[in-house]
Amino acid sequence: MAYPKEIMDRAFKVLEDRRSQARNDYQYRQMVIHEKVPAVEELRRELTGTSAAIARTILSGVDVEEKMNRLRDTNLYMQQRKRELLRDAGLPEDYDEMHFTCPDCNDTGYADGKMCHCMKEILADLMLERLSHTAHTDNITFESFSLNYYPAEPLPGVNYSARDVMRRALEECRNYARTFTPSSRSMFFQGPTGLGKTHLSLAIASEVIRKGYDVLYTPAQALLETLERERFRWGEENYSLDFVLDCDLLILDDLGAEFSTNFSVSAIYNIINSRLVEGKPTIISSNLTVKEIESRYSPRVLSRIMGGYYTIPFRGNDIRMLKR
Repeated sequence: MAYPKEIMDRAFKVLEDRRSQARNDYQYRQMVIHEKVPAVEELRRELTGTSAAIARTILSGVDVEEKMNRLRDTNLYMQQRKRELLRDAGLPEDYDEMHFTCPDCNDTGYADGKMCHCMKEILADLMLERLSHTAHTDNITFESFSLNYYPAEPLPGVNYSARDVMRRALEECRNYARTFTPSSRSMFFQGPTGLGKTHLSLAIASEVIRKGYDVLYTPAQALLETLERERFRWGEENYSLDFVLDCDLLILDDLGAEFSTNFSVSAIYNIINSRLVEGKPTIISSNLTVKEIESRYSPRVLSRIMGGYYTIPFRGNDIRMLKR
């Protein structure tokens, strides 16, 4: 799974800072050892000499096993003696060792040729930070989504309520986040304003990011403004959609709130169509009705959404107004 270059660069900077801190801490501890237990420094030099002797013994090929056993015993004795000296001085037994934040990869981000768990955690934190910055909010979860705001009375002409509809929407979104893979289906959140489409989109984004995937959440208006600036800077033929098309999950929020132009309609179609062709999941939320989407973006955009997306309806009253 790919991560944006900017996120990877920041993650490596975090690791670099951790290694630098570990080196600084180690140098400070060496100063303390020099003042309180100088005998440890002598033992360290002897241990270094033992390591060199082991290498010479292996290369010589003469009485290797016997010499190696003696050197090993000497090495173990000196290590034990070093620990005793540190303990007697009131210091931890490992005070003479380099202490990395992650002992599994020594703060390099990779262990045994694979990305370390610490690197994955750093990337997830940075992705969540980006999500929070883009959405201008944080800590949006499934748990904080309350069904109490939705009427329990049956909707006109049917035997189910808005709360029933939203309970199903919540369950669908939970399951989507729990089982997400880069080949998951695309979803279309459709319903009037203030019914929780953005909330559930962000909850999905948070969960999927924590699973280690690259999620791009963006309001449609902000995305199109970014693409318009790129087109103005580089020209019609050179502006790039790569950062939109390459992510594992694209969440395009509030489609229809942007100012409509020939360019915006074309860009929306290209994004929707390209990700469908490549089998990459997208979540689109919109206040527009089916007829409004067709009128605003063209029948072929509507066809891609209706034919390639799983629609989740949102029903109820404007929660923002209820909260006020």
